[in-house]
Amino acid sequence: MKTFRYSILLGFVLLLTYFVLGGGFICQRRMPKEERITPATQVLPADILVKRLQESSSARLRTIAASARLSIEGDNLAAEASASLIWIRDSALWVSVKKYGVEVLRVLFTRDSLLLLNRLEKTFVAIGQADLYKHYALLEGLPLVQGLLLAEAWLPDGIDLQASTQDSLHRLSGTNGLFGIDYRIEEGSFWLRYSSFFQPAEGRWLKQMYTHFRQLPRTKVFFPHFRRLEVLSPESGYLRAEIDFTQVEVNVDKTFRFDIPEHYQRLSWH
Repeated sequence: MKTFRYSILLGFVLLLTYFVLGGGFICQRRMPKEERITPATQVLPADILVKRLQESSSARLRTIAASARLSIEGDNLAAEASASLIWIRDSALWVSVKKYGVEVLRVLFTRDSLLLLNRLEKTFVAIGQADLYKHYALLEGLPLVQGLLLAEAWLPDGIDLQASTQDSLHRLSGTNGLFGIDYRIEEGSFWLRYSSFFQPAEGRWLKQMYTHFRQLPRTKVFFPHFRRLEVLSPESGYLRAEIDFTQVEVNVDKTFRFDIPEHYQRLSWH
């Protein structure tokens, strides 16, 4: 059951492939070329940074349909896979993961629940939002996932935000005592380059780096086509993943299926 707890913990960052990617083959990591990042010239007040982050043009995006390559490394794990993704704003995130061209995992994240379908083991897990909050303190499941996907800052209520500069980027950080956030923002474009979430009491943190922003067709939206994620938790240990988006379509109606075969066994995730 540890593998399902691991998958649940990482579900909101699209790393739900752990328990089917332990095939033992070494991945050849595709490192992107370095980018020039415009450095911060002066410290801006926190309210100004919040305003610029909230002016994101991605609010005009209604849907995203994308393909991606995944590379994952962790304790005794090194693997690659491909993925298809459909996102519908404020409604759903659907992901299909393939290994050697065969679907091994299907995921559906909605405002109310997280569903995982393991094709290899013919099992599934269903978790309600209330349980995600109770066991992992995920206050807002889908909104947080949307922020990670779109490279937007998730700014929950009750956090005292502080502004500074660090590593030549604007820094916006804060905590409410239970969890904290730490964002690094580029000068001029105000693109979110790094995001961190942490729960000190539970010993959990998640970091994400965004690079290779490209303008999406027929929009003014710049979308990061490459991101690196790092996760640490008592349940899982350390994991690093790289997501390389190879194709992205926006505002095109797409359909998806999430049927659970009757003969699949439902597993408890507790």
